[in-house]
Amino acid sequence: MSLVAVAAGLVLNVTPATRDAEAAPPQQQPVVRLAAVNALQFGGLGNQLVADFEQRTGYRVTVFIGTAGEVFAQAGAGDADIVMTHWGFTELENFVSEGRGKWPKMIFSNSTGTFIIPPNDPAGVRDVTDPVQAFERIAESESPFVVNDIGQIRYTTDTLWNAAGRPDREGWYLDLGLSGPAAMQEAAGRGGYTIWGLQPFLGMQGSLPEPLPLEPVVFQDSMLQRSISSVVVNRPLSRNVRGALAFERYLLELATQARIRAVSVPNVEGPVMWPAGNQNDND
Repeated sequence: MSLVAVAAGLVLNVTPATRDAEAAPPQQQPVVRLAAVNALQFGGLGNQLVADFEQRTGYRVTVFIGTAGEVFAQAGAGDADIVMTHWGFTELENFVSEGRGKWPKMIFSNSTGTFIIPPNDPAGVRDVTDPVQAFERIAESESPFVVNDIGQIRYTTDTLWNAAGRPDREGWYLDLGLSGPAAMQEAAGRGGYTIWGLQPFLGMQGSLPEPLPLEPVVFQDSMLQRSISSVVVNRPLSRNVRGALAFERYLLELATQARIRAVSVPNVEGPVMWPAGNQNDND
């Protein structure tokens, strides 16, 4: 079967795996309507998970991809049975606190704070495994560092600066009010460094006629990651709570969590997603 990306109008083909799982009720072909942020699509993860779940259970899953605001708007309008979005968003807090959704379950984390470096790497960031040490090296070498003025990225950058001992920012630390692609352009033009999410950075690079002379370096550190959670929508907004709960349980199966850990993308070493099911109450 296929994952239908309703928001983009795309049909993404996949090859399903086979395993026993909780089946859909007999004599039915019920649909589970999933609304998710685009992190689910990274590395083909969404395709893999939906195809496997469909093949194993007989449910059909339709997928709407959007921002946190858009996916909770879908749920609030009665157009979603389960939502997947980053933990901590105001939209998630409001939806659950108002009784419209069940308590979130942690599913996986993705890289929202990747170091973006110039190919010659004058600070030697590529040689270290600790993001704080990487930031220290940038400061010590006074290599240009362009602040990416996005809320969570600025928070991460400020945390790194404090963890590095609050080095003097004069000259090398460039807080120019730039964000996203504009910050990347500035860093590339200066032969400098910046921070952004791995998924939007690679998406930007793939959309350009000629990619910027910048490379991502992913650190295996929770400071640079953010958890994705699932929220099962309550009745009467949901038409299929049973199916939504079945999909959520599937996401938390040990084999599914291991599959998330195995996701990879070209030219990036190591994992790009990390299982987070252990953050739930599993007693």
